[in-house]
Amino acid sequence: MTLPPRRRSYAYLLWLVGGFIGAHRFYLGSYLGGAAQLALLLYGVAGLPGSRFGLALVLPWMLFDVYWIYRRMKQQDGAAVEDGDEAPIRQRTRRAGTREAKEYDLAALAEVNKLQERFVAAAEAEDWAGAVAIAEQIVATARRVFKGPHQNLAMTLCMLGQACYQFKAFDRARASLEESLSIGRKIGMPAEDMDIARKALDLTLTGIAERKAHGAASDEEGALLNLLEDRDARYRDALAQGDLPRAEKFCAEAVTASRRLYGGADRAVVLQLASYAELCRRLQWYDKAQASADEALAMIGLLGLDDSWRRGPTNTLALLHAAAGRAEEAEALYKKTIAMAVAEARGGSSDGVVRAFNNLAFLYAESGQDAKAELCYARALVHLDKLPPGEGDAELHSDMLNNFASLFMARREFDKARPLFERSLDIQQGSCRGISQAAATAHNDLGLIAQEEGDLRQALMHFKRTLLLNQICAPDHFRNIDNAQRNIDSVSMVLATVARAARMEPST
Repeated sequence: MTLPPRRRSYAYLLWLVGGFIGAHRFYLGSYLGGAAQLALLLYGVAGLPGSRFGLALVLPWMLFDVYWIYRRMKQQDGAAVEDGDEAPIRQRTRRAGTREAKEYDLAALAEVNKLQERFVAAAEAEDWAGAVAIAEQIVATARRVFKGPHQNLAMTLCMLGQACYQFKAFDRARASLEESLSIGRKIGMPAEDMDIARKALDLTLTGIAERKAHGAASDEEGALLNLLEDRDARYRDALAQGDLPRAEKFCAEAVTASRRLYGGADRAVVLQLASYAELCRRLQWYDKAQASADEALAMIGLLGLDDSWRRGPTNTLALLHAAAGRAEEAEALYKKTIAMAVAEARGGSSDGVVRAFNNLAFLYAESGQDAKAELCYARALVHLDKLPPGEGDAELHSDMLNNFASLFMARREFDKARPLFERSLDIQQGSCRGISQAAATAHNDLGLIAQEEGDLRQALMHFKRTLLLNQICAPDHFRNIDNAQRNIDSVSMVLATVARAARMEPST
């Protein structure tokens, strides 16, 4: 009869506890040997003649059985292999597998330590996208190592949640932190660690609330919203610096982000398209400008928006027609723009009204219709006078005054031109301390007026100021700088001639 597989440890335990009665031999199938040991023990304790001799035999026999158990177990394992019995093999495989698992765990923990170093470096560099990716690897490795609730897994989830919060991936942060707290409650994680996870979750919930307030319902929408705000801010900064190519790049990215965010027609898309159309016009990319303005107007009609939304794209189209020499089409659009601006201001005055009249007046002046131009500039000036002093678009106000004054300059009506140029300078002085291209234009024309009137010293002062402002505000406009320098040289030469003549004149 084949016995089931026996365990070596149980055999030695029975030898130690019940060796005198042959328990280990009965366990290993040596029933005859076990019975003999039991019989010797009973004979020895019965008090019969020669009983002590029986006890004397049991003790060395037990010592011999230490080696006998070893041999017996070795024979059992060999017989099991020959007979196809896989139980001992499974036991050895299980023991080997345990050793391999321990080695794998150690390797995985070493990998986690390296990843944590990389995570800290990314966090210190504020590379939150990289930090999130590394934290996800750490969590995946921790799940393989611990295979269930564990404090280390809970803390790695908390770490991932904090990185996702910094990356503004609030939904992912919330899921990680809630799982971290759930594991912490199951295993009784220290209160200090639980507080860290709770505070991170509170911040995340606040971020989700703020994201919803801005109109984003998910992490993807939140990322697009952040991208849109970033590109819009960069566009405005580049525009303020006069870097139109860089501004165009950021504005185009803002248009793309708004399309992706809102998935079609939306007011935010209209605003971006209108800005992009005007920027392309200033860059003289007329085809792109017209396409964007037309799309903005079509979207405004689709959304049913009022004329205040149409004014910007309509004005851009009018400027495009004017640049292309289509004066009649431009005039019709400018008049529409004026009507929209006046309606938006509810019959009052605004920068929009001033700009609309200024643009139409400039069109008339360029086409030689001076009377109409003067009338439009005068109406723009009336609306400018109604605006609160020091408020509004200073650059627009100065440009309108310079344009109006230039109309009088062309007719040599210096008395009418001078106060307009001086008012333009006062506006620029109040807004940017007089450091602007509009101020340079005003100084140049005031210098020309002074030169015509024979006040050469005043003319020289204005021309020097013009040169300085052109060098500061528009260093790439070499023609303006050269003109200012020639004016300075011309006036200086005349002053030197006058001074020389004065020294040669005999005294009386």
